[in-house]
Amino acid sequence: SGKSVLMNEMAWSYRAIDAKVWMLDLGRSFEKLCRKAKGTYIEFRPDVDICLNPFTHIVDINEDIDMLVPAISKMASMSRPLDEVQYKAISAMVLKLFKVHGNDLTITALRDAFKAGTIDELGAVNDARIKDLAIMLNPYALGGQYERFFEGRNNVDFSNDFVVIENEELKRRPDLHAVVNILLLHQITGEMYLTRNRRKVLFIDELKQQLGDIGADDPVKAAVVEEAARRARKYGGSLGTATQSADDYYGSAQMEAAFNCSDWVFLLRQKPESIEMLDRKGRLSMDEPKKRLLNSLRTEPGVFSEVYISSPVGEGVARNILDPATHLLFSNKLEDNAPIDELRAQGLGIDEAIAELLRRRGHAT
Repeated sequence: SGKSVLMNEMAWSYRAIDAKVWMLDLGRSFEKLCRKAKGTYIEFRPDVDICLNPFTHIVDINEDIDMLVPAISKMASMSRPLDEVQYKAISAMVLKLFKVHGNDLTITALRDAFKAGTIDELGAVNDARIKDLAIMLNPYALGGQYERFFEGRNNVDFSNDFVVIENEELKRRPDLHAVVNILLLHQITGEMYLTRNRRKVLFIDELKQQLGDIGADDPVKAAVVEEAARRARKYGGSLGTATQSADDYYGSAQMEAAFNCSDWVFLLRQKPESIEMLDRKGRLSMDEPKKRLLNSLRTEPGVFSEVYISSPVGEGVARNILDPATHLLFSNKLEDNAPIDELRAQGLGIDEAIAELLRRRGHAT
């Protein structure tokens, strides 16, 4: 229905007014735009050295703890909620160790501190629940299977004004995938604090998959989404999310939290049952004429897509119409990307490859 094209258009428009843009991608929808914008393109390939240590760039631990604790608790257990004591233990131990190690703190130090099962501040001595945390965090610590992503100093470079993080390589490891995205939400919204004097926006494509959402309510993930949105607003930034269908936003508490944090809603062509769902949930004020309007939205591939916009300043339908070159730049269709990739492999730049493909297809330049 034109989702990727619309998100590319939004991101490019934000850059046009000198906003700083981050994009969490899944499926290389934004790679061409990133190359054209001379942005930073980050991939989790085996040959790329990426460290996401969440403690490296913390300025105020008391400000960050509300996102750190949920992130670390998801590291410890992605599939079930932690015991309340374990949750409090993570918070107490992070605060305690950060006072000692500061930005040099690692998940390894946290794991090792839990091994004794003792936290004096909580009156916990030789507690098996706390010892369990050491085992649960082990995959992310020294000697664990994900050690290379977390041991050492965080080296993710967000200095560029256009940053795309491609998570396709993580799809086969859903636990790691969700943890990485929660940590990226933490780090990017923290970066927004450093640029309070300018516009900035974070786009998350395929939010449901990026959160490792399986349709079950997860209050910890919901808290992460709400806290990320709060931090973005506080620092003058925006958080935009996208999914395949409006239904996805009502599949779990965390997805609904993302939808409810949004003042602006953009709806492309939806299935009739998705429109009925929006009506039932009451998220959009809906009468029969509006239902007919939403059901009438259409997309003409390669020509335009219609989008319904609901916002604090009004509502209405717009058309996203692109020239042929921009459409190729934004397209994620195989029949467009394959020949462009082939031309780029021959040494052509993005603009040159697009111009050559348009020439081959009979478009005047």
